[in-house]
Amino acid sequence: MMKTILLLAVAVCVSSTPVTTSVKPLPDKTLLGELVEELIAAMKDFPKETEEKLIFLKDLQMNGLDHKEREVLFCQVEQELKTKVSGLFGARFDHFRTDKKLMRNLNMYNKHHVKTCKLTDEKQDKIPLHDFLKNLLASVRIAYSQLK
Repeated sequence: MMKTILLLAVAVCVSSTPVTTSVKPLPDKTLLGELVEELIAAMKDFPKETEEKLIFLKDLQMNGLDHKEREVLFCQVEQELKTKVSGLFGARFDHFRTDKKLMRNLNMYNKHHVKTCKLTDEKQDKIPLHDFLKNLLASVRIAYSQLK
């Protein structure tokens, strides 16, 4: 009888203790490094395509940016990929699903750096997805190399 009461008391104490599972955010170096790897993998699925199969995205200015401008850029990139590519079906669009590493890491990076995302102009020039990814890869590599 005493063992049962003791066991019950321990069970109540353990179950009433709040469980805190705080997920530590990944350091920027890790996030950007994984973004580089995922972008390279995604680009392999999008070789130069024929004209009728091209997917066009806004031509975001990705070169010659400082740290703050790059943070805004990554937010705009995430929005552009979510609206134009994430919902498309097919194995080659798998990288862009919101539950996959590429989009998850981009989202995580933006959560830690961007308070508000400046929308891009709808009248902006468009470029093919492959070129968009190539420009993004170059920008992420620059950001990665500038981290200590």
